[in-house]
Order: sequence, then C-alpha cells, then structure tokens
Amino acid sequence: MRRVIRLLSIGLIVTGLALGGFALLRDKQADGAYDRAQQSLRHELGQSPPAAAAADRPQRPAPRAGEAFAVLRVARFGPDFAPVVVEGVSPGDLRKGPGHFPGTARPGQKGNFAVAGHRTGWGQPFHRLPELRKGDALQVEQDGRTYTYRVTRTKVVEPSDVGVVAPVPGRPQARPDKARITLITCTDRGWDGSYVHRFVVWGELETR
Repeated sequence: MRRVIRLLSIGLIVTGLALGGFALLRDKQADGAYDRAQQSLRHELGQSPPAAAAADRPQRPAPRAGEAFAVLRVARFGPDFAPVVVEGVSPGDLRKGPGHFPGTARPGQKGNFAVAGHRTGWGQPFHRLPELRKGDALQVEQDGRTYTYRVTRTKVVEPSDVGVVAPVPGRPQARPDKARITLITCTDRGWDGSYVHRFVVWGELETR
C-alpha cells in the first residue's frame, strides 16, 4: 500500500509539473501574440494622418472591432506602460490589448469612456490596476491630443453589475454630466479557476 501511495504521489507531482509547464508555455505564447498585436497596432496608429488643429479636425470615424483606438498611459506604472487600446471587448479584441466598450464615450467626451483589459495572460496590461490610488493620472492619447483623467475611486463588483459603464456609473438612467473614465479587469479566482469579481477604477477628466 505504501508503495502504491508513493507511486501515486510521484505521479501527481509529475502531472502537476507537466500541467504547470503547459500553462507557462501557453502564457508565453499568449504574451508573444499580444506583443505582436501591439506592435501592429502601433504601426496602424503611426499611419494615421497628422492631427489638424482642434477647430479643423474632422470627427474621427468609428473604428471597427479590433482596430487601434487610442493609447493609455498611467504615470504610476512608469513611462514604459503605454498599451494601445482597441475597439471592442470580445475575447479576440482583448487578446490584442485593452478594449473600448462600444457605445461608451470617446476620450474627452462627456459621458463614460470605458475600457476593459486582462489582468493575467495576453500581456496582462491591467495586472497592476489595484495599485491605483485616488488622484492618480490616467492619460489617453488620441489623434494627437492627450486627455488627462484623475482617479476618483475604485471598487470590486459582481460581473453582472453592468451599471459601472453607464454614462454616470451606478445611475443608468442619469444623463451624462461630465467626462469620465472607467477601467475594468478581473480580480480573485474561484475554486473552479474562473474569476468571480471585477475590479473597477473610475476617474474624471481633469479641468483647467
């Protein structure tokens, strides 16, 4: 019996190491795909026409799902943090970078500019989101302009709480009264490996 238990223990250890190695390989491949997608998106943004003066700049056409949308910078995360945000929040879109929720406001517009991103895997662009504190700067660059938001609060919510991306978060029926930003990522994992909550960061456009 002891021999059987010993063999089973060794088998479980080997299996665990094999699964761990597979997970590492999978994550490495996913991160590589993310890096290549981000490089392509930066090239895509670089091919955009030079920004005109604000008064002469035409309305930017709505990008298609998966296309480059803007660049996000967070001072707390350092100068190297500058992921390209894509349009859309489908699994395929989020493999390329953080995704803009279709139908929410554009950067600088009155309403709620809402963005979701992976916390683990696929480049984990929002891995450090819980480090943000009230007053931290969130900068969004689009068409040659930079919009600076300041973090107002953070909260852990249920995945079903869709009100977090409303024009006025938490008040789905309210009309937008100012320009806001919402960043969303997954948080703690349940026993089955699925994420059971969402971590949300809210901010408001800095006015001068």
